Amino acid sequence: MAESGIQVTSIGEVEQLVKRLYLPGTPWEITGIQETLQRLQRSPEGWQLADTLLGRDDDKVRFFGALTFTVKLNSDWESLEPDSVQSLLYRLVSWLIRLVSRSEGPLVVKKICSTLAVFFLRFPSSWERCVRHVLCSLYKGDAIPLSSLDQYPATPTLVRALNKPQAVATLWFISTLVEDVGKTDLNNIRHQKFHEKMLINTEDAFALMGYAFTSYEDQGSGPQFAQEAMKCFQAWVFYSHRAYLDSDITLDALKSLTQPAIRFLAYEDLYPVTAELFTDVLSNYSKFLRPEDLGTLSSVLGSAWAQERFELIKSGDFGFESVQFGRFLLAFGDATVQDLARNPNDPGTQQLIGMMHGLLTCDGYAVAEDEICASALEFWSTFVEFMVDSLFAEGEGKAPWIEPARENILQAIQECWAKIKMPPQEVGASWDSESRVGFNDFRKDVADLLQAAYPLLGIEIFERFITLALQSLKTKAWEDTEATLFCLNALSDCVSDDAAEDEILGTLFGSSVFSQLSEATANIPAKTRQTSVNMLGHYAPFFERHTEYLPAALTFLFRSVEAPALARPASRSIFSLCSSCRKTLTGELGAFLEQYSRFLTTAKGDTKEKVLGAIASIIQAMPSEEAKAQPVQRILEFVESDVHACISSLGKHELDVIKEPAITALRCLTSIGKGLQTLDDMPIELDSEADRSTFWDEGFGESIQIRIVRLVDRVVEALGQDGDVIEAGCSVYRAGFTETVPGPFVFPPAVTTRFLLRSRINTPRLEVVLTTACALVNSHSTESSPRVDQEAAALLKHVSGFIHTIGDPEHEPDIAQNCVDFLARLLPRYVDVILGMEPKPSLEEMFFFALKCLTVREPLPKRSAASFWSSFVVLHDLPEPLQSTVDGIMQHLGPLLAEALMTNIGGGSARSELDILADPLKKLVFRQPRARAWLETALFNERFPSQKVDAGEKRVFLQKVMTLRGAKATNQIVKDFWLACRGTNFAYAS
Repeated sequence: MAESGIQVTSIGEVEQLVKRLYLPGTPWEITGIQETLQRLQRSPEGWQLADTLLGRDDDKVRFFGALTFTVKLNSDWESLEPDSVQSLLYRLVSWLIRLVSRSEGPLVVKKICSTLAVFFLRFPSSWERCVRHVLCSLYKGDAIPLSSLDQYPATPTLVRALNKPQAVATLWFISTLVEDVGKTDLNNIRHQKFHEKMLINTEDAFALMGYAFTSYEDQGSGPQFAQEAMKCFQAWVFYSHRAYLDSDITLDALKSLTQPAIRFLAYEDLYPVTAELFTDVLSNYSKFLRPEDLGTLSSVLGSAWAQERFELIKSGDFGFESVQFGRFLLAFGDATVQDLARNPNDPGTQQLIGMMHGLLTCDGYAVAEDEICASALEFWSTFVEFMVDSLFAEGEGKAPWIEPARENILQAIQECWAKIKMPPQEVGASWDSESRVGFNDFRKDVADLLQAAYPLLGIEIFERFITLALQSLKTKAWEDTEATLFCLNALSDCVSDDAAEDEILGTLFGSSVFSQLSEATANIPAKTRQTSVNMLGHYAPFFERHTEYLPAALTFLFRSVEAPALARPASRSIFSLCSSCRKTLTGELGAFLEQYSRFLTTAKGDTKEKVLGAIASIIQAMPSEEAKAQPVQRILEFVESDVHACISSLGKHELDVIKEPAITALRCLTSIGKGLQTLDDMPIELDSEADRSTFWDEGFGESIQIRIVRLVDRVVEALGQDGDVIEAGCSVYRAGFTETVPGPFVFPPAVTTRFLLRSRINTPRLEVVLTTACALVNSHSTESSPRVDQEAAALLKHVSGFIHTIGDPEHEPDIAQNCVDFLARLLPRYVDVILGMEPKPSLEEMFFFALKCLTVREPLPKRSAASFWSSFVVLHDLPEPLQSTVDGIMQHLGPLLAEALMTNIGGGSARSELDILADPLKKLVFRQPRARAWLETALFNERFPSQKVDAGEKRVFLQKVMTLRGAKATNQIVKDFWLACRGTNFAYAS
């Protein structure tokens, strides 16, 4: 018999099934047992089953019995009569008493406490004084009637009469109760009553916690009672935050327990739970603490006890309690950062700030060994953020505390600099991946701190690092050099073109830095060389202003690019420098081409792309189109050589071996094309000779374009079955789309179109081909650009073929999205191309396909369809007969568009899609006279997806939408209506 059909005939068999859950078994056996037990729990006999199982000898079976009570409460609570509710409560409390009296373990007792908390959530009005009831029942030894609660001693007396297991069990119940109430959605008006009922229980709960605190100090009782009281106190603190936010309820009596709780930091048994409590409170709800509480905590952190723990962690002790102390200290720093910054002369502040500095200087490498420095760095980031805000708030005036705080930031940065030094290779190699990632993340966070602090520190921090760099170069302290250059890289975005900053930079770049780092015989770590290579790319604007430093920098980079470990960063920096300084480097073009020829022997794919792009950017700065032709041809020869070698290898090697160099060749062409692009910040003189030039359209210039096209065609024809090749080929054609002047990569639209028309429905990465078609049309969509009617028509027919083949957008959502996106890009300039398409059934099919895309579940086709319809419904003032044709289409499809929109807005779409869908709705209402009738029909159509809004709510929605006439507020109306249609706890506002 299948496990899912297990038949149970006795309670003993149920007990055996529960025990089998804890034994090894096959997944289907375990699943079958779980399904059988769940069915039994939910059965009408579930209540009796829970009772019986709680009386068994095995604790796992008793746990399952308590769990069964919880399951029944959650599934059948609404069917219980009032008398049955009271009876169930007494049964549950009786079980708690019996279990505690039998010295039951925490597993089962905590579960029955959890069940009691669920009872409270289901029947809060039936158990208002729940804490008092549990206390009195434990005191009595049996569940007492609720009506007799006032006949028992006052709670402060009552709690002293309980034994420790009874008191601990009550704390477990209170903790679970307050945590579960805190998890409820208190935005729901039906849940607001929980706050009211909890208020009734605060006095009793606080009395028990207070007794636990005093009994440990006064009577020397075991730590468990006080530990559980601390956990309960923590739960109440965070519940009080929730209650304050939701209902403006302040539990001031709770704060009276804070001072006794702080004293527990000094007790070894209670330190872990107490430190955790105050770390959480300081980090997440520091407003709970009164000034006197913060003062007491400050005194504790200034005591010999705290100093002893601080010295332990500073010396490299990263055990649990040491790290916990460090986090507690930092949480206090975060909560009092303003006071620490504003009171630099206070002895307590000085001691605490000294400890914050100390946490950045603990022994060991960051994260991999030192587990606290990353958290310490967060504190100093908070300190800097406060300082920056204060500096701007002060305006021209400067408070006296600003300068001492600024000195503290400089000191913290110096400490961080020491922490980011790279470890010796053998040490780093011994780290696991988590440690390596953590160390690198720490370095990135230090870079963020430097950038944030620059407005405070200005040129001084810059000057310090330059001095450090020169000193470390002089002493050949390569780890120091790397850390310093890393910090200077981080500051590169902060540096302006200020003459003073340039002068300081000049002292570094004009030094022997590059010659020293280029020395092949020097034992320089690879990371130091790599960081220096990256630095040159970061400071490209400086070299653009000070070209006298360029030769040494580029010589260093071209030497570096020959080293495999440095090739990638060096090629990036070469590209950055050449792009920024292109005009200065035109005279060195021949040398660059020669350098590239030598570089080819060791070059890898991505480094080739960058270096060729760098050379192309220099060619772009040549004075005339004719002057560019010869060097363009020269760099194309490099690519041609690679393509020839690749194609010649077909049949001799595996396809994967051949395709990588082929893709590299195409990417090199793209990089060349991008390098040849006119810079965005360069003025375009419309009457210039270059602008009127036809050099690239005929003769030698045209032959270069043909050469490029043939290179692309040759690779795609040979390896077009690979998606990466198709994507790389498309990228070459797109390189010229953004250009406004002729160039070698600005191909005639017909050439690009011819390439795109070769695609078929099974072409790999067809969506990339369609995206390229969109980009082509988009580049000719402005009035100042030449029209491409023939190309647009040919591509439209091609796309309509894909639409016909797909049929349903959900079959190929990515292709469907791009097909509709292409239709949207044709509007409004090429609307005549769309409407003139033949045969007419294909035109009709396209419009219906765009409608289907509005109702699919996939978000991307829906987004493109919304964009298309937003553009189409507002077409107006077109010459005849175009306008009449558009109006006729809208008369025919308007009702269907309205229905598609209402299907989505009526609950059929995801919430994140509503703003997108609101756009065509707004356009429809604003532009189409019959929009109201269409929308009304759609709202009251039997196919409308929601039954949760009535006719009145629909009319209110329609009236609001029509009144707004496409205004931005329509978006919120749409969201409100969608919520109502989905069904929420909020009534739709009329």
